[in-house]
Amino acid sequence: MNYEKYLFRLKLLGAAVGIFLFWDCNISRVAKINGVWEASQASWEWYCVSYLHHWAAFIGAIFAINQPIASLQLRKLESLNLLTNTFAKMLLSGTLLVLALTWAAGPLRKSATVYNLSHPYFGIIPTLLLVNLRSVNCWLREHHIGMLAWLGKYSLEIYILHHHASNIVFIRGYPRCNFLAVSVILIFTARLLHNITSVIRHMLLPANEEEKCWQNTVACSVGIMLLYAAACILTWAEAVSLGTISTITMIVGILLYQVLMEMTWSDYRGTAPKLKKNQFEDDEEAEEGGTTKVSPPLLATLSIFLLGYALYQSVLTNSSHSCNPNHANKGRWVPLNACLARTQLDRNTMNYFGPTQCSTLNTTEQWAWPEDTCGFHYHSGSELRLKLQERRIVFIGDSSVRKLYHSFCRFAGDLTAGGYEGTSTSHSDASTSFGSTSLEFKWAPLSVDIITKIKSTKASFSREREGGPDIIIAGGGVWDKLHLSVTDEDQSSQEETIKTLASELKSMRKMFEASVVWFVPPIINTVALNSDEKRSQISEGNIEEMRRMYHELGVPQSASFILDGPHFTQDRVSDSFDGVHYPNHVYDAGSQIVLNALDQLWGGDMNKSIITRSYLPATSSLINPYLGMMMLCFVLIGLFYFDGYFGVGYLAQFFVKKMSLSPSELYKDAFDHHPVSTAQDQTSKVEYNESVGLTGRSSSSLSRRR
Repeated sequence: MNYEKYLFRLKLLGAAVGIFLFWDCNISRVAKINGVWEASQASWEWYCVSYLHHWAAFIGAIFAINQPIASLQLRKLESLNLLTNTFAKMLLSGTLLVLALTWAAGPLRKSATVYNLSHPYFGIIPTLLLVNLRSVNCWLREHHIGMLAWLGKYSLEIYILHHHASNIVFIRGYPRCNFLAVSVILIFTARLLHNITSVIRHMLLPANEEEKCWQNTVACSVGIMLLYAAACILTWAEAVSLGTISTITMIVGILLYQVLMEMTWSDYRGTAPKLKKNQFEDDEEAEEGGTTKVSPPLLATLSIFLLGYALYQSVLTNSSHSCNPNHANKGRWVPLNACLARTQLDRNTMNYFGPTQCSTLNTTEQWAWPEDTCGFHYHSGSELRLKLQERRIVFIGDSSVRKLYHSFCRFAGDLTAGGYEGTSTSHSDASTSFGSTSLEFKWAPLSVDIITKIKSTKASFSREREGGPDIIIAGGGVWDKLHLSVTDEDQSSQEETIKTLASELKSMRKMFEASVVWFVPPIINTVALNSDEKRSQISEGNIEEMRRMYHELGVPQSASFILDGPHFTQDRVSDSFDGVHYPNHVYDAGSQIVLNALDQLWGGDMNKSIITRSYLPATSSLINPYLGMMMLCFVLIGLFYFDGYFGVGYLAQFFVKKMSLSPSELYKDAFDHHPVSTAQDQTSKVEYNESVGLTGRSSSSLSRRR
């Protein structure tokens, strides 16, 4: 099929229709109804990033299959007289230049939102101009930068792998050094993937053997579907772990090796050079022997096992020294001279005292990470607003969570937050926004109230399709002990409620792919409680029992991070004025712990999304069938009018009357001089022999085999 003039192009047209239906039509709304894209940050990001380039690779493929025609047209132009040659090239380049200038004056000058929506359809214009100018002169075509040509050979693999390399952090705190290290590994991996792909492609899709190609294609498709089904089953059973993935990888690797050997060994045996006389003669054990066909997969399995075990032990050994979100809790209150300049401090402290406070205070205590090696630091208001832009943070819980909400508001710019409140305002929901950052507090003093608020948040998302929360901070338990733990029946009912709460937190975390923070109740100052009932029911001893119950029933385990209230309040118990609540600066320490933990959860960069929601807020806004139809028209011109410049190449005929220069009439001459099968075979042989080092066989033997 690939060697037929029209069948191959019809196959590509079918692929173009598939691209059009998936990205440019409303079939993506089927996914939206099920909450796949907007509910899943990772899926949403993949869809939006792939949307930006969904026509680029396909347009490049069309140019590639028409390149021999464009090359022949250019050579014929250069065989004419200088005047005709110059004017024809000027017409071609000038037309592309006008289109590029129109693009530069139009979509390129628009806002980021508008440009991102138009880039898939008009971004090819400057690329075509660059290719044309690069080839317009014989001297330019004869010279190139070798490094760029070498990188271009692996461009497809680099494009595929760079999505996985975007969040890798090897050298924390040194982004440029980390970028260099990741880039080297990316290029090396792309080269390795390219070579492996070449080898496997020649094994599974041999040239000029169409029947075997179809058989292997069907077999590969079935294998991929089986692996996908296995992945879905493991996810459903919550059995995804390093052990299961390693085991499946080894088993599938051995099976794949055996299949490839069965498919290719007999051919290789008949053409391979004989290292010893009569090595393969009179002995079927050479084909079926254990050492010949069993030892490679066993050695590979042993190597993978040893490498994985060594890596696992290394992780266990260094886990105490590695950074993770829970280390953000490991700070302490340290004495600090409020009048010291920030540059003179030798600790990571939260120095936010102003001149007025400095004049009245000699020493105070501040939350700090004196032994920190993970880059924990004080997040100023400007840094918080920058890192939380386009984010929605939802606080759900009791009065302690409300105090944490007010602390975030103060850091974001509202210095009056957390001041005197009447009962009417303290026991109700609240919300505010700072630029593009949204902060919401939902009053839920009891665990059953937290469950209700979580369900209402999920229902609102499903019903109104509003943006889901990026961060969820929930907490409670103190008032459950006061109001719902009087009798044994209350205790039993409370345990069921806590189990439901753990399930809802896990469900919300999965639904929104949000960072869920569970705020463990701070230490209770029992002697400061203002009634005998409270001193009896919510003493520190009773609340500690409640904390253990929440832990045993899985609430903390359902969260992305646990804000350890007892840890950052244990040295400030005497500051609790009513036995339950603390001064504002204590909750400010809790806010800083959460912000530093989010840095770790999001890979050291809270701006983890490649494209923020302000640029591409919803997949439904990406749908543009009219521009998609325009691209289909250009695809038809490129495929069936045989023009790599999508119609512009026909303009050269205006200056030439005695010679045929239209791409459609040059097709036969272009491919008669450069037969498709021969060119492809020669290119394939070069790639195959370059990558043969992966198989441990000589290039000469593989060439003879082909």
